[in-house]
Amino acid sequence: GTLLLFGVILGRVICGFLCPFGLIQELLYKIPTPKLKKSKATMWLSKLKYFILAVFVIIIPLMFAYPGFCKYICPQGVLEGALPLSAVNEGIRSALGKLFSWKLVVLISVVVLSVLFYRPFCKWICPLGAFYALFNKVSLLEMKVDEHKCVSCGKCAKVCKMDVDVTKTPNSTECIRCGKCISACPTEAVSFQYGFGLFRKTVDENVKIENKTNKNETKEEL
Repeated sequence: GTLLLFGVILGRVICGFLCPFGLIQELLYKIPTPKLKKSKATMWLSKLKYFILAVFVIIIPLMFAYPGFCKYICPQGVLEGALPLSAVNEGIRSALGKLFSWKLVVLISVVVLSVLFYRPFCKWICPLGAFYALFNKVSLLEMKVDEHKCVSCGKCAKVCKMDVDVTKTPNSTECIRCGKCISACPTEAVSFQYGFGLFRKTVDENVKIENKTNKNETKEEL
């Protein structure tokens, strides 16, 4: 219920600002090496997280009563749990087996990919990111592009490391609401907006009416 509430209110904001593993990936990406850009392969890989959400988070737990993602994939658990604990506890080290070795391979792969790609785990693997992505188009917090202010300079798309063109898909499932497109826009055409669509529309119309009334009053005074 809590996850659902956060998703409805914020969409993928949690991915952009609260995820500790996301921060680790961002720090790895800062390592000065040649970076790889998006391609058809990476676009297809972005769908993988939904398969992982369906199979390892929903189907396997329902059928076999254990957390499939945590058991077979989660690299964050290895990095922040298994590795530190096994380093100080000989009993835990002796109990590590093939499953740990497999998850260590997953972790190393994510670390290497994080140096070359921006947040590969978030883009391709994370089931929680996939869950929140489903709410991006209906969450209370959304992205807004003012078509009257937009000059189609493309700066927002260039600065987006999640490979989103906010002018074409302002509430893309890949958007983590980091706000970099807002900072990059020279005409302030991109912004955050809050509230349900009907409420926002009503507010916008009221503002337009109020502005028109103020202009008419100003003309009459003159």
